[in-house]
Amino acid sequence: MAHLLESKNIVTQIKNRLLDVRKQFDNITLVSLKIAADEATEVYVQAQKKWADSLGIEYRLKEFSPDTSFNSALQEIERLNQDRNVNGIIIHKPLPSDWDEVALFENIDVQKDIEGLNPHNLGRIFLKKPLFLPPTVLSVIRLIKAADYDLRGKNALIVGFSAILGKPLSIILADKLATVSIAHIGTYEAGKLCFYVQGADILITAVGKPHLIKGEWIKPKAMVIDVGISKVDNKLIGDVEFEQAYARASFITPVPGGVGTLTVACLFDNLLRAVGIQEGKI
Repeated sequence: MAHLLESKNIVTQIKNRLLDVRKQFDNITLVSLKIAADEATEVYVQAQKKWADSLGIEYRLKEFSPDTSFNSALQEIERLNQDRNVNGIIIHKPLPSDWDEVALFENIDVQKDIEGLNPHNLGRIFLKKPLFLPPTVLSVIRLIKAADYDLRGKNALIVGFSAILGKPLSIILADKLATVSIAHIGTYEAGKLCFYVQGADILITAVGKPHLIKGEWIKPKAMVIDVGISKVDNKLIGDVEFEQAYARASFITPVPGGVGTLTVACLFDNLLRAVGIQEGKI
């Protein structure tokens, strides 16, 4: 039976440290840009507001109308880049299908890019010198560290190939000498997802498909970090069949109470780091 890898204690530790760090600075402002509304985005926005209030940080939510042009969004980002009172900028997905996502993130000032999605910040991961890591990546790394789990020589499987998690996390795990595999839609279509899961000493999944990973596939004593969240019958569900996996794994994160809560804490950890960089204290 697995140890439940909850994030509550880690979040509390981060909050207490940030409350102390916050005393070093005057006004801090986070600007959040949103164009499309979905349930996950609304939950994330509310969590950001709550954290900002608790840390005495100004939180500005800029909601674009559905007919906003891509160039107008770029102009808004440039205005925020030039505003010395703005310390962090985040952009919520989903975005309009005709927008150039790479160009959008590329135009965020690298010192205000607290989601770590500017190509410059993503590229620094390859050099082991990231300015900011995406908060979800930070959350996974903190959970692995909290479990005192040695990655060296382990088979690590990441299910999901996004720029915000799968791709950067694969580099970081490989730098820690894990043997990394990445599964995605092609793996699933080829009927090989079960095979890769069965061989994984540590499984990180971030697809958002309820119970995509069957509990019986989990390797005995594996670590399972479930980043995927879906809502089924008004209940939050992860990618992994929890009860069956819980009986086989050594560590497993709950949904909710695992990665999601920690991600917001890591976002604000990045924000306070950004302020320190901007003021020459880091």
